[in-house]
Amino acid sequence: MVCIYCGKKTKVSNSRPQVRLGQTWRRRECIGCHAVFTSLEQVALSDVLRTKKRSGTIEHFERDKLFLSIYRSIDHLPESIGLARELTDTVLGKLFRKKPMSPIIESREISKVTALTLRAFNAAASVRYLSFQTNMRLAGDVRKKLKS
Repeated sequence: MVCIYCGKKTKVSNSRPQVRLGQTWRRRECIGCHAVFTSLEQVALSDVLRTKKRSGTIEHFERDKLFLSIYRSIDHLPESIGLARELTDTVLGKLFRKKPMSPIIESREISKVTALTLRAFNAAASVRYLSFQTNMRLAGDVRKKLKS
């Protein structure tokens, strides 16, 4: 990797795997200007995972779509961006721990894991998420979804 300040090569002075997040934290030092900065190395999910939509089409997995749907569900809470980032990591961790792991994940499964994660975090956020993901219109629809 090159220095973000001067463009010269860098060396890794410290490295720590972050198993729960599936990434590696690295402290880097520039050989030229001696600047120190941190980098994160993680798998490019859109290259290795696909999402099977309800219509049957298969698309590249987009972490940002998951993040935005979670963010929209919790944007009423303070510090919602940071919380949405952490909840997205939690949902991805749960999806990756499911066995057998497949390179194609159904959008239905992503929605289910996300809704359950949000329900454990904040019931109102779960209801908001489910209302975006389905065509819930009545209070009875909300109750049915929360029970299932």
